[in-house]
Amino acid sequence: MNENKISIEARTIHLNGTSYEAGYQLGKIIKEKPLLKERYILKERTVDMMRIEEENELFDRWCPGLCEEIKGFADALQVKLENLYFYDMSYLVPSCSQIALASKVMDDQMPLLVRNYEYAIEQEDFSLVKTALCGKYKHMGTSMLEFGRDEGINEHGFAVTMTSCGLPVVKLPHMKEPKVKGVQYWIVIRALLENCKDVNEALNYIKDMPIAFNMNMLLLDKDENMALVQTMDGKIAVKRNNGKDQESILYTTNHAVLPDFKHLESRAFRHSIGRYQFIEKQLKDKHNITRAQLKSMLLEKYPEGLCFHNYQESFGTTKSILLSPLEGTLEICWGGHFENQWRRYAFDQIEADEEFNIELNIEQTQADIFDWQSF
Repeated sequence: MNENKISIEARTIHLNGTSYEAGYQLGKIIKEKPLLKERYILKERTVDMMRIEEENELFDRWCPGLCEEIKGFADALQVKLENLYFYDMSYLVPSCSQIALASKVMDDQMPLLVRNYEYAIEQEDFSLVKTALCGKYKHMGTSMLEFGRDEGINEHGFAVTMTSCGLPVVKLPHMKEPKVKGVQYWIVIRALLENCKDVNEALNYIKDMPIAFNMNMLLLDKDENMALVQTMDGKIAVKRNNGKDQESILYTTNHAVLPDFKHLESRAFRHSIGRYQFIEKQLKDKHNITRAQLKSMLLEKYPEGLCFHNYQESFGTTKSILLSPLEGTLEICWGGHFENQWRRYAFDQIEADEEFNIELNIEQTQADIFDWQSF
């Protein structure tokens, strides 16, 4: 198989203070990095102020503080809001795998939320952000367009991950057009991490939220409450249980599995069905599952694992994540590559901002993985 290695800069960022101050800090970081600045600042205005005002109304309602953070970011960079790529993308692509495991099936008796994230290198921030903002719960997770969150855990041990459900709803070629006016998943996840202590609060928070992205979202808290939330064209379906005495594992890839929506999409990508069956075979009805076993599943190449190196097709593993509610920790391996090593972060751990290089293996597409398959 043809393979090409490239080097990417990843980073860890700490933000604190008011929302405006955090945005200004972030803007100062980006200002010193011409390549990053070019990614987030549009040379030509593509979003008018009326559209931005509509978006800001949604952000103020569902993710309060975000508008002030964006304003601080724009002020630090001395650009207008209309020229921020974030506004162009967030009003409404990824493909991932995620697993929530109860303590009773883990060898260390710790509940865990696990996910792989497959995406395009050009759209990945390669940033882990730890925030301590005034009036918000502390949280850490990887960023999307700097302000959004792909997944994360907060100071109360409440953790969130997601996968797309069907073809991603996003403003990019060959993707699905939104059916409703609403927010993208990265706003939803950040809002939950900053404002909810547990699964019950999270489900109540989103019950009336306008969500434009079709996704499978897994929620897990310290009491081992679990929930699978599926959104489809503005509608929400939920499966919930407590892992201590009910179902011990929940998992999704990139197709609908709940009865409310399963009948709406009778086909899925072959790789989504294959990954779902792989997780089921490896973990369902199993006990004494180890973190080492889970890490191996995340980083081994498909079909022996959940990892892909098809970055040229916007389908490469950019990051693998383990979230531990009881320990308050996040473990991350960038780039689907063992050699990049697992890095561990905790709320009681103090570390400086850092930048480091990681390696990605770029490979040719595996045959047939993007074929449609009935399920």
